[in-house]
Amino acid sequence: MSKKWVSGTLVGILASSAMLAGCSGGKETPPQAGAGSGGSGDGSANAKPVEVSVWTGYPELDPWFKKMAEEYKKTKPNVTIQVSSFPLRDYEKKVAAAIPAKNAADIVPMSPNLALRYIQGGLLQAAPDDIGQQIGSGMYDKIIVDKTKVDNKTYGVPFIKGAGAIFYNKDMLKEAGLAEPPASVDQFLEYAQKLAKKDASGNLEKAGMSLRLSGGGSGVGEKFWNILAQRGGSIVKEISPGKFKADYNTEAGYQTLKMYVDMVHKYKTDDPKLKHDTEAFQTGLAAFYIRESNVIMDTKTKAPNLNYGTAPLKANVISLVNYYVGGTDKAKAEASWDFLRFLTKPENQKSMVSMSGWLTPRSDLDMSDVYKDFPQYQGFFAKQDLQMYPDLPEFDEILTKFADKLATKGFTDASFVDQPEKMKAFLNEAAKETNDILKKAGHLAE
Repeated sequence: MSKKWVSGTLVGILASSAMLAGCSGGKETPPQAGAGSGGSGDGSANAKPVEVSVWTGYPELDPWFKKMAEEYKKTKPNVTIQVSSFPLRDYEKKVAAAIPAKNAADIVPMSPNLALRYIQGGLLQAAPDDIGQQIGSGMYDKIIVDKTKVDNKTYGVPFIKGAGAIFYNKDMLKEAGLAEPPASVDQFLEYAQKLAKKDASGNLEKAGMSLRLSGGGSGVGEKFWNILAQRGGSIVKEISPGKFKADYNTEAGYQTLKMYVDMVHKYKTDDPKLKHDTEAFQTGLAAFYIRESNVIMDTKTKAPNLNYGTAPLKANVISLVNYYVGGTDKAKAEASWDFLRFLTKPENQKSMVSMSGWLTPRSDLDMSDVYKDFPQYQGFFAKQDLQMYPDLPEFDEILTKFADKLATKGFTDASFVDQPEKMKAFLNEAAKETNDILKKAGHLAE
């Protein structure tokens, strides 16, 4: 665990959310009534000391939080922020135990889906009116705004966004005679075939496209979903308000599975035995793959000489983490929201991106100055069709079980090659399990 006392940390938390927005072209947050009128947000020498605690599951953001805390302290010397960061899985367990027991930090970032149960239980506070108005002012895409609200009331402040882009090795593309990265999902197989490297015996040495073929949890399913989204598909589809059905046992789902099968078993442009994902890309063992923006900063450290670029996807499955404020202490709550206002300033949002690699959820910022130092970020700020996790408590179970079927059968069965009926039967069987889970939860569209 990383633990530090810093007055601007809380700021850091909001800054994250704001940071995602941060840009010289963004809108400034209007002053909050009461924030500078002698209350906990007053920075005068006579203001009562206030201590605000912040927990996060993102230790890589610690340097940014420290910077934000120091800058905020200059304007609010009476406020001290205690920031503690934990490995993400440990953080999730800690939050799950602490919020119901009412001994969590004052500011706790989490996904909107997870926060829903705590909001419904009255354990998280609604945001002040000015914050809700700012969030809905055009700073964020509607899909983001919707995920900050419950029953039309704002509770969350957008913190960080996860999204994918195509990472490609420029030298490997040039060697293969390819002037540009793949422009659409329809070119993925073609590029993978041209870029894969095999030895004299035909054994694969370098993957064309590195696929997520295995791994714990729902990650396999998420990566499949992002490729599926390029064809307009999803994991589940809302048929009527609150009612869903599986949406991958379709032509789009079949074409997506077929691409995996053809790459692994027919044309052998990827192999489960090879290194995969970011390690493969950074070491030159894969020509391109789809991954989130935090790879940019990781590559700066681990492969600083790698000649690579990014290209946007047509569609994106994005994840969102919001800041939430809990507790019942009025002074702490006022200070917490004030920190979050500070963090949403454009310059703080951009600072978060350039220091951590995480994306700001804001869509109104001019990021050109960030692009000068890190041109790879441009692949993440294109206009796209967006999808997010649906508001279903059972969705993680759905995605995890589907991922397990893909990893143990869908991607490993070589008999699927050139057998469309077998692949469609596999998808129908998986979709039945998805629909059974939805039915048990009362969310199946029948």
